[in-house]
Amino acid sequence: MGKLKDQLAGIAALIAAVVAIGGGFVKYGEITTKLATIENSKAVNVEPLNKSINKNGTNIKVLQTEIELLKVIIKELKEESSNPLSN
Repeated sequence: MGKLKDQLAGIAALIAAVVAIGGGFVKYGEITTKLATIENSKAVNVEPLNKSINKNGTNIKVLQTEIELLKVIIKELKEESSNPLSN
């Protein structure tokens, strides 16, 4: 009777392992299907992101121009302050 219980326990463990592995493959299939659906989907609208990127690019260019202008003004102020005849 003990041998029979041991054999049944071994068979039950084997069945549990096969079910767990099968469940893993099923989950992998579900994830793969969801990813494929997302990749092929046109439901995601990225246009607002593109507009934001373009707006930020324009803002950066404006700020760079302002920095260059400030550098020129600082240079002029330094030259003016270093000239003893300007007073």
